[in-house]
Amino acid sequence: MSHHSKPWLLLISTYTTQYIGIAFMMSATFAILRQHGIALDKLALLNLIALPMLGKILYAPFVDSFRLFTQGQYRSWLLFAQLCMTGLLLVCGYLEVNKQFPIMLVLFIVYSLFMSIQDVAIDGLATKIFEASERQFANSIQYASNLLGNIIGGGLLLILYPWLQWKGAFIILALLTAITWIQLLFYREPENEFSNPHHNLSSQFKSLAQQLKLFITKHKSWFVLLFIYPIGFTAVFGILNPLLVDAKWSLVDIGFATKVFGSIIGILSAFLATLLINQLQRKKALITLTVMQGLTLLLFIPLTLGYTSKLIVYLAIFGYFIANPGLIATLSTLIMDRAASMPAKATFFSLQLSLVVFMGFVYSALGLTLAQHIGYTAVVILTFICALGVAALSWKLLSPDDPNVPT
Repeated sequence: MSHHSKPWLLLISTYTTQYIGIAFMMSATFAILRQHGIALDKLALLNLIALPMLGKILYAPFVDSFRLFTQGQYRSWLLFAQLCMTGLLLVCGYLEVNKQFPIMLVLFIVYSLFMSIQDVAIDGLATKIFEASERQFANSIQYASNLLGNIIGGGLLLILYPWLQWKGAFIILALLTAITWIQLLFYREPENEFSNPHHNLSSQFKSLAQQLKLFITKHKSWFVLLFIYPIGFTAVFGILNPLLVDAKWSLVDIGFATKVFGSIIGILSAFLATLLINQLQRKKALITLTVMQGLTLLLFIPLTLGYTSKLIVYLAIFGYFIANPGLIATLSTLIMDRAASMPAKATFFSLQLSLVVFMGFVYSALGLTLAQHIGYTAVVILTFICALGVAALSWKLLSPDDPNVPT
């Protein structure tokens, strides 16, 4: 497949627009609606936007099994999802937010559904077209682009909001999303040996269920690792926002520090993953970044003891973001290695990544609950110990001569 030129620009564009709308809806909209006088209990409903994202593993088999009306298994779904996202953003721009909150919330949730389908399809496409030696760079681009989308949607558009207003902001979001759609029109997806002419739906899903069972059995220890991996990094970042609120930081300052500054550092970190994998190979790169993540968590201890000057907070955020996206990009590269050998690439990629994301939510909630009982400092120290434990377990469970991991 190497004779096909790789669509790097399309990849950057798709992964960036994927997060622009959601970042604006999840963070900027919150601040804007609060200014409109919308009650906090109503605003809490904005968290429902995240629900469709948790169902990616449910959409993935459809994305893998059916081709929509145009060329390319994954391209057809990308064109469909991207068009729906653009249309929904335009419609949202014409809403009167203080009067039409329920309609807005429903449209945001539907948007999130199409964004999740788009995410599944682009992951499937990337797993299909990139060879083992290119996967680390593809994953670095994914997380760097997601963070860029976060900066534009969650930071930049909020800063420009006094000039743009509601309608202007959504028109810009729609235009940026439409650019990706136009790029997709000109892209031709390479066909592969697994393209399925699905005559029989039930047998198709039966065979997929058997593949899933075999896949999980074959990679048992890998799934154990994915299950516990997020424990070493999610709990601490989950306590950062409440910690800064307790320290009387303004929402604008918190947003800038975590969304803009953190994301810029994160983009560097995502490319650090490529450098490390090229230097150390996959296993050692993953363990190096896990230990690095664990050590940087110690920078949060002064914050938990009440030292929340800008320098100390920014240092902690720098530490977290210099390690975390690189770690996730490396983990994703290993996930892609395992999914690439399967016919239903999007399904097997989503299966593994969904486990990491879901457990991340669980450990984050657990961290906040524990902080209530044992304090923030104890949670940081506990997470640091867990990160080192996870690194040791990775050393033990991941064999360097794993057939899925190119040496």
